[in-house]
Amino acid sequence: MYLKQIAAYVPKNEQEKKADKRIIYHYCKEHPHNVLTRQNEVAHLTSSGFIMNKDLTRVLVIYHKIYEAWGWTGGHVDGDTDLLKVALKEAEEETGLTRLRPLSEHIMSMDILPVWGHVKGDGYVSAHLHYNVAYILIANEEDPLVMNEIETGGVKWIDADAIDQHSDEPDLVAVYHKLIEAARNYDSTKEVPIEDDVADDEYGSITTAIKETAIPIALHETQSAYYKAKLAKEVVVRSGKVLHKNSRYLFKRFKK
Repeated sequence: MYLKQIAAYVPKNEQEKKADKRIIYHYCKEHPHNVLTRQNEVAHLTSSGFIMNKDLTRVLVIYHKIYEAWGWTGGHVDGDTDLLKVALKEAEEETGLTRLRPLSEHIMSMDILPVWGHVKGDGYVSAHLHYNVAYILIANEEDPLVMNEIETGGVKWIDADAIDQHSDEPDLVAVYHKLIEAARNYDSTKEVPIEDDVADDEYGSITTAIKETAIPIALHETQSAYYKAKLAKEVVVRSGKVLHKNSRYLFKRFKK
């Protein structure tokens, strides 16, 4: 499930397109046995919730004791493959809000975030990377807030456009601005359901190659309707799930 969510993500800028999405996706494929857990001490997945009000003018932030800074909610996925569920769970635990809803079920930001070595509890955590995905979560400003005293030192609503004044972490402030812009530009009518997206970047390139190159050549070179039908069947069968959802498209093309 998580690989499909990552593959379906549409990068917002060059940082995500040229580097972070590609690196995160392929690292997850290469380390499926532990990328979801802290057992991978080099890099592992985390999921964040960026909480905004219905008007998208205010942001709910918590004070992180470890980093001594105000910021979003979130945490380690700890083996859970449903990244949105993790973001919602962490947000509820850290704010006390129980009526949170995602603006979209799609990932809204993807970033590689460095974590410097620090003491947590009775042990030392070495420096590592968080392969972080983030979701926009919507909350009612009127709902009561409950601070998680173990991990946080406060929870409050702030003006979204003034978020720079509440965080001294420039790298994260840039991510927050990216999320605010993404929320305000969000159009649900242009969103493709995750289950209808191509699950794998490599599969996507295969699909494109077959559609744009292999099929036109086959159509041109194969005059017999019988062999066109056989060729269409072979393409779908041999491609497996890659072209399963494109089978109607293929047969329409080959029938012409």
